[in-house]
Amino acid sequence: MNTNLNRRKALRLLSLPVIGGTALTSLAQGNVYPSRPIKIIVPWAAGGGGDTLVRAMAPVLSQRLGQPVVVDNRPGAIGTIGSLLGARSPADGYTLIYGAADSHSIAPHIIKPTPYDSKKDFLAVAPIGFTPLTVMVHASHPAKTLTEFLQMAKQAKDAPTYGSWGQGSSGQIIMEVLNKSTGSPLLHVPYNSTAPLMQAQLAKQIDCSVIPSLVAEQHVAAGAIRMLAVTAPERLAGHPNVPTLKEFGVDIDIGPWLGFVAPANTPAEIVTRLHDAIEGSLADAQVAETMRKMSMVMTPMSTSSYQQFYNREFDRWGSYIRAANITLN
Repeated sequence: MNTNLNRRKALRLLSLPVIGGTALTSLAQGNVYPSRPIKIIVPWAAGGGGDTLVRAMAPVLSQRLGQPVVVDNRPGAIGTIGSLLGARSPADGYTLIYGAADSHSIAPHIIKPTPYDSKKDFLAVAPIGFTPLTVMVHASHPAKTLTEFLQMAKQAKDAPTYGSWGQGSSGQIIMEVLNKSTGSPLLHVPYNSTAPLMQAQLAKQIDCSVIPSLVAEQHVAAGAIRMLAVTAPERLAGHPNVPTLKEFGVDIDIGPWLGFVAPANTPAEIVTRLHDAIEGSLADAQVAETMRKMSMVMTPMSTSSYQQFYNREFDRWGSYIRAANITLN
């Protein structure tokens, strides 16, 4: 064995520049990706709708990538705690972030100082789709339609309350846009997640609420709550009698987006590999059935199209926030 040659080779490797902290790793692994487990940071609590979907995808994604896929819940601050952790992770393809409108299109507009720059600190990898939101009341409420509910609200002595899953959430923003569009006097009551919000609505502690359809479905089916409107381009197939907010003149035709992002500077070839694996996982029969039960609207896109969409959504939600003058207290 020529030890001098091996020593010189090692010294050359050590002298190579490290770009994004990945060059030596890639060389040591012979440019084989992936060669170890991949982590998906979910910046929301375990058991929520997004967490349920990611966990349904994880085993299928693991099969397609040939490595374990681990879900890491890091909830808090409208998804910014986990997202910031993801932004600061090595850009080597071994950390994905479950992104959503709340954490990437909304929070940076209303949290000061801004925790991260959504356009500069992340790369859009692959979309999941849209989750329609439902404006709903308890089944015992006398209002049978959104029009009736808003008329009652304007005639009420005290402002009726609406609940969302948090100050600055996409739910609050949509309801404030509704308030401004219709001149409604509804008063916001924030909860820290969708679970306590749903319980408050079932217990009639609030007059109405806005909640992801995937959370509301089982209670609609049980006859416990009544859907008044949804945020979707068109009426949901499972609820053809429930109008969209667009039909009431509210300039919102889609609900918040869901998808995967990665730390900025993740190599393009790795982003492509992850994108294709995620798209393949979403096409899996069991995952597709999970999405159907959640009333999710799938939106396949190429990586370039998704990046453009991601940037547009940041601007779109920012315009809603400015129009409704929403800030965190």
